[in-house]
Amino acid sequence: MKRFGLYLLVFLALFLGAALAEGDCPLDCARCRNERDCFACPHCAVLFQTARPAAAATPVPAASAKPAPAVKPSPAPQVSTPNVPNSSPSTGDYTTLSVTVQEQKMLNLLNQDRARNGLSALPLDSQLSAIARAKSQEMMVKGYFAHESPTWGKAASMLTAFGYAYNGVGENIAHHATVEKAEAAFLSSSAHRIIMMGSQWKKVGIGVSTDQNGYVYVTELFVR
Repeated sequence: MKRFGLYLLVFLALFLGAALAEGDCPLDCARCRNERDCFACPHCAVLFQTARPAAAATPVPAASAKPAPAVKPSPAPQVSTPNVPNSSPSTGDYTTLSVTVQEQKMLNLLNQDRARNGLSALPLDSQLSAIARAKSQEMMVKGYFAHESPTWGKAASMLTAFGYAYNGVGENIAHHATVEKAEAAFLSSSAHRIIMMGSQWKKVGIGVSTDQNGYVYVTELFVR
């Protein structure tokens, strides 16, 4: 009887080994029918003599992640008052140190046209150019085109607001595709031409601002 039991155990071991070699679970559980190395039941794990898989790494909850730093919006551009120091009679430095390429080109065109009419060239006043540039910038940003500024008023009151000393002032403004076309427009207008060709002027300030379409706003301030 004992020998019969031993034979039965040997037979079962051989049978189970053959079954496992074919990938079938002796318990015929639903999971083992789909996966050869099934760890669903302890019995299969022991028979295959293989370790259970390591636990999957626990994902970090989204709440524990550090939030990205907030990006502060850039402030909207503003038209600022140019840094023009107060002056009693302005005998300032008439250099082109703070003058743009477009402003220098406009000055050259102006003095060339004055020379053709037998007039002396006008020196460029950097303080006056800063004021003229502020006027051009304001016209561009606020979308108007006029001799009277909504902020500073007409040319005379604008110079006074900036503390610029003068005995007389004339103003030309233009809005054109280029400074060359602006100069041509000044010459074709008798009122603008009279101001440009005045022999009483001692110096000039020129301010040019360019809009998003490439058009220029030009302000010329002539003073004595």
